[in-house]
Amino acid sequence: MPLHAGVLTLENGDRIQGELVLVDSEQVIWKSETFGQVKVDKSKVVSMDVDTDLKIAGRDEPCTLAGHRQEQWEVYCAEGDGWLIDFPGVERAEPYPHFVSNPLTFKGNVSAGGVFESGNRERKDLDTKLNLDVRHGDFHHLIGALYQNQDSEDDGALEKYQLTYDLRWIFAEKWFAEANTEWEHEEARNLDLGTTMGLGLGYLFYNTDKTAFSLAGGVSSLQEDFIDTELSEDQDDQYVAGRLKLDYDYKFSFGPEIYFKQEILQSFDRSDDYQTNAELGVRTPLVEGILMEIGYQWQYDNTPSLESEKEDTKVTVGVGYEW
Repeated sequence: MPLHAGVLTLENGDRIQGELVLVDSEQVIWKSETFGQVKVDKSKVVSMDVDTDLKIAGRDEPCTLAGHRQEQWEVYCAEGDGWLIDFPGVERAEPYPHFVSNPLTFKGNVSAGGVFESGNRERKDLDTKLNLDVRHGDFHHLIGALYQNQDSEDDGALEKYQLTYDLRWIFAEKWFAEANTEWEHEEARNLDLGTTMGLGLGYLFYNTDKTAFSLAGGVSSLQEDFIDTELSEDQDDQYVAGRLKLDYDYKFSFGPEIYFKQEILQSFDRSDDYQTNAELGVRTPLVEGILMEIGYQWQYDNTPSLESEKEDTKVTVGVGYEW
């Protein structure tokens, strides 16, 4: 696909002839006619002239950049009215023809590791997990799967599997609406099938190849079916809860990536019925596509089934593949 000519002017007076590739929350990626593709911090950009329509995050229609002076863009979109947009606050912008011709992007990782767990389970075993990030325009599909199996003399065979799906729609430069679903089975916690469905709003502080940070909140409906109902007679089978979720990723320039995720659910019916889970880890590339991962998971349920602990912790060391 041919790109369109333009001029990028920097604060030191340099004028770079070429074409816009991408604007993200931190930098401008520009294809220079002389130097090839270059990356420039937004703070160093004085003005930008492009002669193709832009796709700006949060706007469905193509927009024309009429002027750019340091901190602001003057933009005209399909309805014809001009408006000013804060240039440092632009989460993502790209040539509209590129957006239309490349609607789908895929990112993800799969890993397997050894587990050392204490709490409801004392075991050493293996688990596998899969994470997918599928982006289609302003829609993000976040898919996660987890499977664990324990076979010990004391407890026999205990399984856990979990499937999550979050749909995000970025309707403004940094704001998104979210629908979240989760299915979980965990024999060690007497949970035959737990189903969660919710809606909420979130804010993207950063979303680049280097850094991702978002905060979301909303309302979720939880349905829990127990294996042994006598052990869970004091628990609510179905309830509505407030939900708060934090996601953070940071990739260092020399390779390793750290991540932190936390989710809190608080029942609206009972103040003492709440649960939270957190995950902290480091991924380090070994060779192209292959990584080593060390992760720590913590789960707390204030009203567990009888004979179950409130707190579970787990440390995982493993290898995986990232694309």
